[in-house]
Amino acid sequence: MGMCDSARCPQATHHPCHRPVWAWQAQTIDVFITSPRIAKGEKQRLVPERDRALRVVAEIDAATPVPAGRG
Repeated sequence: MGMCDSARCPQATHHPCHRPVWAWQAQTIDVFITSPRIAKGEKQRLVPERDRALRVVAEIDAATPVPAGRG
């Protein structure tokens, strides 16, 4: 959960090689959010963390050029 985030650290950078880690983070948090065994308060706390991971993935996708012939 302590991964660099440009919203929190001016030195943070996100590159295509970081995308799998952030995507995995969002998927992992989704498992907890959808679990009936996790307390409602904890689920509410996890939503912003998931949203942050999804935002970083979207920003990486937006900044990654599509190779010629693939777009």
